[in-house]
Amino acid sequence: MSGYIKYILYFFLVICISIGSSNIVYSQTNKIALTEEKKQLEKELAEQKKLLEETRKNKKASLREIQLITNQIKKQEQLIQNINQELAGLDVEIQATTQEIVTLQTKLDALMKDYEKAIYIAYKHRNVLKKASFVISADNVHQALMRMRYLQDYSNALNRQLMLIKETQATKKKKEENLLQIKQDKQLLLVNKSKEKENLQQQQIQKDKVVSNLKKKEKDINAEINRKIQRQKAIDIQISKVIEKQIVKTKTVSSPKVEAANVALANDFANNQGKLPWPVERGTIITNFGTYSHPEVSTVKINNNGINILTDKSASVRAVFKGKVSTISVIDGANVVIISHGSYLTVYSNLGSVCVKAGDQVSTKQVIGTIKSDPNDSKSELHFEIRKERTPLNPSMWISR
Repeated sequence: MSGYIKYILYFFLVICISIGSSNIVYSQTNKIALTEEKKQLEKELAEQKKLLEETRKNKKASLREIQLITNQIKKQEQLIQNINQELAGLDVEIQATTQEIVTLQTKLDALMKDYEKAIYIAYKHRNVLKKASFVISADNVHQALMRMRYLQDYSNALNRQLMLIKETQATKKKKEENLLQIKQDKQLLLVNKSKEKENLQQQQIQKDKVVSNLKKKEKDINAEINRKIQRQKAIDIQISKVIEKQIVKTKTVSSPKVEAANVALANDFANNQGKLPWPVERGTIITNFGTYSHPEVSTVKINNNGINILTDKSASVRAVFKGKVSTISVIDGANVVIISHGSYLTVYSNLGSVCVKAGDQVSTKQVIGTIKSDPNDSKSELHFEIRKERTPLNPSMWISR
């Protein structure tokens, strides 16, 4: 009899330990981030494809087409890299989920074994389990109460064991369904990756074709590139002079109260890094920030203090943040508007018309003018810069995607 009671206690302990077990929960943060990045890349590729189609309506190869295709290839490569990261993440999920299923099966086997043993013990001692005779046959009242408690604990343990078995079976089934879904997602991604690789190959073929056509008039193209570079250098020098004058002027006339307001505005501007709106409602970056070799003429170095955004013809230009219009200048036949945000400056170049004046306070997204247009071009380009006093900053790191 004492061995039987000990088994009840052992069985009850096993149940308590089983209830304490927990499942591993895996974070989905990376997966969500990759999915959002993929959606953004697909959106940007669609926009660039549309711009390419509009550019080709001119029925002749152009430097802009080369820039658009080059940018599109970069985005396509980023998209394929994103898919590869998603696939790697799914492989980790598959491995982890498979291990969870193995662990659950091991747990289920153990639970079933204990349950079967308990049922066997109950059957073997079925006469003892007749509650009335088992309790009445006790030597004293204390033993009778203890026997009643043992019987109740044993009954509860059996019920808990059965509940655990059902819960584990349900969890295992859910994990198996999840594993199947992950494998299906992986298969879809593999198909998507194959399609995007084909798109990349087609884009490279298109680029090679355009380059081939451009090489037939290489001399004229190189001259055009050099003209654009020299023109941008001249504009950069003049912009820098205007900015230098503005910095000197601000520092000489500022009162403590104005200085404090400028510091607060600059901090507010800095806190919005990566969240500033675009200076145009829609568009694509056609020339990036920094110093790098020209995509087709490696001997030619491009030094861009900002970014060039290709957008709709004569599109409206907006202030990216609240501030004060510092200066409006005419450089190389186009307007340049500089807005001060404390120690930060935003520069909007190649404007055809301006609807603000120096000294005006502007709000975020307020229209300040329109981009200069070319009668022979269906699109317009805005040159946009962000500076911390004299230092150019990469606008791509400041505007939202």
